[in-house]
Amino acid sequence: MATRNQILAMNTQLDLKKKKSLRKDLKKEEAVEEEEESKVPKLADICSSSIATSIFKSKIRWRKLTDLAFEFRYYSDDLKVPNPIRKSLLEAMDNVLAEAKRWNAKHLEMFIEPAKSKRRALPKSELLRTFYSHLIFKQYSCEIDDVATCSHLISTECKNWPLMQFQFACLYAKTELIYDDWKFNKYRLSCFRKQVGDHPVYDFWLTMMASLDKDRHFFGSSRRLPNQKVSQCFLFAIRNGYLQLVEYIWSQLSDRDRESIGLIEWRNMCLRARDGPAISFLCENLCKMNALGTCRIAWAAFFDAFQHLIHNEQSDDLEKNQFRRKFGFLMKHACPTLRERLVRHHHFRLICDAFRYNEQEIFTLLLDSMSPDDVASAREHIDRIFDRNKTKGGDRLRRSMVRRQQTVQ
Repeated sequence: MATRNQILAMNTQLDLKKKKSLRKDLKKEEAVEEEEESKVPKLADICSSSIATSIFKSKIRWRKLTDLAFEFRYYSDDLKVPNPIRKSLLEAMDNVLAEAKRWNAKHLEMFIEPAKSKRRALPKSELLRTFYSHLIFKQYSCEIDDVATCSHLISTECKNWPLMQFQFACLYAKTELIYDDWKFNKYRLSCFRKQVGDHPVYDFWLTMMASLDKDRHFFGSSRRLPNQKVSQCFLFAIRNGYLQLVEYIWSQLSDRDRESIGLIEWRNMCLRARDGPAISFLCENLCKMNALGTCRIAWAAFFDAFQHLIHNEQSDDLEKNQFRRKFGFLMKHACPTLRERLVRHHHFRLICDAFRYNEQEIFTLLLDSMSPDDVASAREHIDRIFDRNKTKGGDRLRRSMVRRQQTVQ
């Protein structure tokens, strides 16, 4: 039988385990609360984004975005508001225009421009200007909700325009609308084939709808390589950020085909740095299959943006801010696995260069993406650089790393 001392020792061990588990739970709860608080937008951002989107919708009508951007430069001068409010409003207006340009560039690819002999006076792509005033923005944000905008345009603006409805439905993989035999019967589909059949996305859907076994004919696992129409449509969806179409085709492919097609366009997506949700989806899934290959391909884009930021002395502040935003955009939409691998790549090259050139914002961003073990290893490299060149900025960044190391341990 166990003695009294043994029983007391066992009870103390159990109490220690319970305390440790409680501490872990409390840390998790605090981390979740911090994430939720960070997601809540500030009141100033809510007001500025709401005002900017309202001004955009009231003034855009059918005009070009360049004309509106020129008008926005002088619009704030007429407002008798303090400079901080004026600066916040101008920044929100720039964000709204940038989002409208992104939406426009994304949806320009849905049109097929005819040959020079058959071109009209007004290109087909100019039709997008009629939709600017109907763009739907996300709540408390300057970002455009592409899916909600697509559904709104299909049900209202394109209600009597079957071809445009079909194009939007194909690009956003709205199968309930595509497979509607009453709306898109065989006569209309044959007419669509003549009009837009050369486009990879519409060719994919039209061919699949004409086959008897539908998607099984395209996504069969017995094929050594995926169908050419599938590959072309999938690459188009990745390049232009049509996440819904990417998810639809991704769910039908095998892991071998996913990796082979996804890695082809992964480098270009990182260099373009335009479609955040598509980058996040592809990064997370590719890292599950081949994290090493995904990191090696993405390294060129991250390192290129960082080196342009710190080494291009002839560039102005506007260009530097552009590369800074690009680097932050890539870090934001990369999955945790890729972020940790990028920070460790080439013996912590990124964070060492950020410390060496006193880039405080990027140094903090990289430090937050590191695991506890990586912080200890990176500190050894930082200490060597600091011993050779002791500066006030370096001392401040080094202290922030020490605090981070003491917090995570």
